[in-house]
Amino acid sequence: MQPKKCVGSIALIFIDGIGIGEPDPAKNPFFSYPFKLFKDIFDQAPHAGNVPLTSNTGVLFPVDASHGFPGYPQSGTGQLSIFGGFDAIKEFGGHFGPYAPLSLIDRIYNSNLFKDAIQKGYSFRFMNAYPRPFFNYIRKKPRRLNVTAHCMISSGSTFNQAKHVHKKQALTAEITNYRWKQKLGSKVPELTPEEAARVFKRNLKKTDLSVFEYYLTDYAGHRRYDGHVHDLCEILDRFLSHLITQFDNGNDTLLICSDHGNFEDISIKTHTLNPSMFMAFGKYALDAGREIKNLTHIKDFIFNILHKDEKTQA
Repeated sequence: MQPKKCVGSIALIFIDGIGIGEPDPAKNPFFSYPFKLFKDIFDQAPHAGNVPLTSNTGVLFPVDASHGFPGYPQSGTGQLSIFGGFDAIKEFGGHFGPYAPLSLIDRIYNSNLFKDAIQKGYSFRFMNAYPRPFFNYIRKKPRRLNVTAHCMISSGSTFNQAKHVHKKQALTAEITNYRWKQKLGSKVPELTPEEAARVFKRNLKKTDLSVFEYYLTDYAGHRRYDGHVHDLCEILDRFLSHLITQFDNGNDTLLICSDHGNFEDISIKTHTLNPSMFMAFGKYALDAGREIKNLTHIKDFIFNILHKDEKTQA
């Protein structure tokens, strides 16, 4: 890993499928579960009638995920727009998912958040670890991968494995490692959400840019999650709440984004037309609220604040 180039650190947490919906506890888990994240930091949970929300440490606001096209926004084109920084929805002519359209994969290999960060000399770490079946799969060099995996391959970075989880250098995608142990028989240590947040925080302080991806919210929105939604909410809430309350707001910036709505309305199995949810905390939080309006703005914003935070600029 390259030495740190910036005064502080930037962290991006991508949460699949969370939007800003209605204040209805019958269908919106952000209202049926008492999220400390919202209550303690913003005094209320977000809904279409009360955003943007602000606190003394951060902001929460809607981001356009439709980009002017009809139909439900999808993961493939949405995540390409976030991590590639170009309007994949417009280029494809509509929404597509769950994987990136094959016709646009070359675009993500030419330029993406991960690859560009490394090429610009920033120290970068993707915090997700991957289980053994994933490595068996990618040996076949498949074109159908999630967007962050394409970003990793194109950047020449090494995927984290179980050994990196043991060394507390990476996290499994479900945060606590429970599913790796129960579903895959892995011997990785099980963590509390707070312990996982501390692992993430220790690692982000060593880098200019750290990224973590969480996907179970989208699974739950599609009713494909085989656990209890209440447990999912508790783990995610405890992880984020601990990270945010212990965050170095004076030096670092935490960005939490999503690709489309889904989890905020579990009364249906599909995605929603709601805007995606964006949260920002720390040094450049207010700038995020002013500058990010749709998915394509996220990558450019990250590089803008990385540049502003370089030691030579300070």
